[in-house]
Amino acid sequence: MELDRRTESGWEIAMSDVLAVLAGQEYEWHKHDSLRLDERYRTRHLPLLTDRPRGPLGPDPGPGEFWPPARSLVIPLPDPRPEPFLSALADSSLAGLVWWCGLELRADRVHATLVHGSDEPRALAAPIDLIVRGPWIGQMNTGRIYLPVEPADERAALALAAERPLLAGYLQLTADVMGDAYAELRDLVATFQPVRTHVRVHQLHVLETMDDLALRSRILNP
Repeated sequence: MELDRRTESGWEIAMSDVLAVLAGQEYEWHKHDSLRLDERYRTRHLPLLTDRPRGPLGPDPGPGEFWPPARSLVIPLPDPRPEPFLSALADSSLAGLVWWCGLELRADRVHATLVHGSDEPRALAAPIDLIVRGPWIGQMNTGRIYLPVEPADERAALALAAERPLLAGYLQLTADVMGDAYAELRDLVATFQPVRTHVRVHQLHVLETMDDLALRSRILNP
């Protein structure tokens, strides 16, 4: 049966500019003079920002981890490395508030979740092209810097059939951002958010993880 794009769930979201769709969920910079880590981030993310050894999956959750592990259908993304943004961030007064080692620890785990709580694999008939946008911070998990993701073309939109905007968690902050650092962060996000990086994805994965950063995780369908 031929797909009716006019009625397919999520079609308008998939083919819209992802930043426009996310506008109502973005951190409201003009309403604040600081960025304070919200409670969810403090309990589920902040405890993970260490270089402590992490064992394989098992019923021994540490701080910020959970058991049993959660499964989701995800889009694995080749590490997009937005170098101009990363360089500007490293040269700013924010540099000491960034969990830099997470870039290497998560380099092969950067992903956008397509279907939360799903262990059903989905095959791609052929590789698809996606566009990774510049840094974005939302009103939830306010210490996490995301990279919004959108289909590069109609074929990719049809293959994903995403019903919500796609976000890849990329960087983590280690403390509240205040004063001049807050103004710098706001300006860096505004400057680099329009950046567009093209990536090609060859398959989707079912990811099983014990934490929100996929530091203790495994792919179920390699």
